[in-house]
Amino acid sequence: MRAIAQHGEYGIQIRPQRQQGLGDGSIKVTQEPIYAKFDRDGAIFEAEIEKAEKVFAFSGRFQHRDEATPVAVDYRLSLFDTDLQGYDPETKALVEEELRRKEPITRDFFISEERPLDPPYPAWDESEKPAFEMVAGLVEMGYDLQAALDYERAFGPSRERVVEALEETIRDREQDTITA
Repeated sequence: MRAIAQHGEYGIQIRPQRQQGLGDGSIKVTQEPIYAKFDRDGAIFEAEIEKAEKVFAFSGRFQHRDEATPVAVDYRLSLFDTDLQGYDPETKALVEEELRRKEPITRDFFISEERPLDPPYPAWDESEKPAFEMVAGLVEMGYDLQAALDYERAFGPSRERVVEALEETIRDREQDTITA
């Protein structure tokens, strides 16, 4: 699950720390706390930025030099992705449930339910063609290979050979580009 916050470095408590006082004056932690710490460096996609502009009321925005065009709000946003946290399935379910519960209360973040990137074509995820044949088809269609790579890594089946074929083709195309 992906959640987008309107503040950089946003954080929210998911589970509080519980502790027990012992007879010798020390404290025994009986329940470790869990915090959702949103990250500014996360990959927030264009569709999520557009939704953020509609959902959040940003007070005050920078403007470009023409003093009329507002600067995009992506520099203000932060991301929390439960798939990237390394949680065990039980903890992940707890975190996702608590985020869903707190989303309408805080209004500081929204849960990005829909995939922000679409597959290159409808049967992409189920395709059993060899990796380089799939990539050759994308090149032939004129599809953006970087978008295909981003989709495959973040939302697709993350097939190792397809990722390698896309990376290699992108590298080859960059080397073939002549800069003047």
